Amino acid sequence: MARKNISAHSDAQFALFVDRMKDMLDGETKIEFEEIVRRLVRVVDKGSARSSTDEQNDDSESINQDGSPDVDEAAPSSLGEAATDVLPDPPDFNAIEIAARETVASRANLMALIGQLVFSSSNNESLLIYILMILLQTDEASAAIVFSTLNTTRARLDLVTRLARIKIDNREVRSALDQLIKDFNDTNQVRNEFLHAMYTVDGNGAITHTQTMRLVIKGGKISFGQQHAIDQKRLDGILKTCADLRNLNRRIWDMLPRLQEAVRKASSQGLRSKSSRNAANGLDIDPDSPAG
Repeated sequence: MARKNISAHSDAQFALFVDRMKDMLDGETKIEFEEIVRRLVRVVDKGSARSSTDEQNDDSESINQDGSPDVDEAAPSSLGEAATDVLPDPPDFNAIEIAARETVASRANLMALIGQLVFSSSNNESLLIYILMILLQTDEASAAIVFSTLNTTRARLDLVTRLARIKIDNREVRSALDQLIKDFNDTNQVRNEFLHAMYTVDGNGAITHTQTMRLVIKGGKISFGQQHAIDQKRLDGILKTCADLRNLNRRIWDMLPRLQEAVRKASSQGLRSKSSRNAANGLDIDPDSPAG
């Protein structure tokens, strides 16, 4: 059956996405996802009963009415189009490898930038171990265990934020730590954008787009990811983020002794006992407010 909507993605890509999503989900969420896919499959199967003439007319009318972009605009496609067991033809690897010799410099530049992005992000995240060590008032090994037990960056940053609320009464230090966490989240978003994406390669071996590996719901339709062109503006954005990461690394190191001193002073003033008591009573904790 001809594809209902024009798409930049192959059926195999959508089928792979569906399989990966099933592996990532569990319980009721997985059941709901499988039910959505089954419904989409039924919709596609019903459409196959139309004549080829009607189908061509419907395709043309659909594109004109809803303004669906063509292949060059790399639009996401409905997950219903993943309902196929027909594999695409394999790429002509020999032809691509020959043509790719002309684009090796651009690929090397992009890969170097992504490598720097991942390298700097990982190093910065490892400094959270020292921040946890200070906030938990423990040793480095124990802080590392807490760090590794929380296996996502978001969970680690959430813990730092919550501990800071009950461990630090110095507003200036706490505000500076909050800003560090905000900046960390901003740079981490860019890192995830490139680390958790698929990459589109053209016939000359040039990397032209990234594609997100997540569902996009728009206009009541579920689509597979979004594509974004890798142009000079995007490359400049990676360069800026790498510079931000280097600056963030230095700011974290500068913050550590200030943070340690703030926690030590708060602990010596009995802040921990007051905050723990307030937390047990279900109160909104504000270290600067008078004890109830």
